[in-house]
Amino acid sequence: MTVSKLIELLKMHDPDKLVVVSGYEEGYDELKSVHEIKIKPDPTAVDKHWKGEYTDYPLEECNIDAILLPR
Repeated sequence: MTVSKLIELLKMHDPDKLVVVSGYEEGYDELKSVHEIKIKPDPTAVDKHWKGEYTDYPLEECNIDAILLPR
């Protein structure tokens, strides 16, 4: 999802609503920060529901700018 798409979706909601992310094992945590990162597609993630489709390793090969909303 791009930043513009995220903004478009967020504009459909009350701007005073709390933003949360999933907790480590259960529950929810309040979003506390936003980070800019570099990533690249991870070809080893195909058909693995537990593995993200992007990676940041090795960093020198990462050429996609992304925004991370960490938990």
